[in-house]
Amino acid sequence: MTSDTSRLQRRLRPVVALAIALAAASCASGPGQDVASRTGAAADARATVAYGTLVFARERPELAAHARDYLTLVPVAVGPAGSQSLYFYGYVWSTIDKRGLRASDDAAGQFELIADDRRIPLAPVQATPDELGLAVPPVRAPSGSARLLIAATSRETLEFLAAAGKVRAVRVDGDKAERYELWSGNPDSLLAMR
Repeated sequence: MTSDTSRLQRRLRPVVALAIALAAASCASGPGQDVASRTGAAADARATVAYGTLVFARERPELAAHARDYLTLVPVAVGPAGSQSLYFYGYVWSTIDKRGLRASDDAAGQFELIADDRRIPLAPVQATPDELGLAVPPVRAPSGSARLLIAATSRETLEFLAAAGKVRAVRVDGDKAERYELWSGNPDSLLAMR
């Protein structure tokens, strides 16, 4: 009888291990996975993070050797299936400490994506992440000083970016435009939402 019990336990070990792994994976939040909202008006909302992350960089040799400013963007779908809103969820950040620089160096201006010479403004939404149904950040900030940027987008825009031959970003501040080149990421992965 004892040998039958131990044989059954040996057979069930892989099944139990698989069940634990699946349960742990369903709790994780990351690219391509759902992130549940915990609180707020949109408590029933779900956020699905795309697999594709775009990171744009601008060299800043006038500040320090190897200094760069970055714009990180990832598409996020928020809401129940069938009535989702799409956003670019991202961060504006830098490899250097900018506390001593003038305030407008990073905080002012608006970002735009330029794909095959088409300008796509990244107008920040006028709502908090919690109001959008994002009580849990779907993407971790790359640095402690990173500034959050959430901009509405559309499926058509994501499709256009995915098919574009060249994609870059610019930060426009009055008559001044600063180019950010695609540093990592692949625009055609923007549509890989699950």
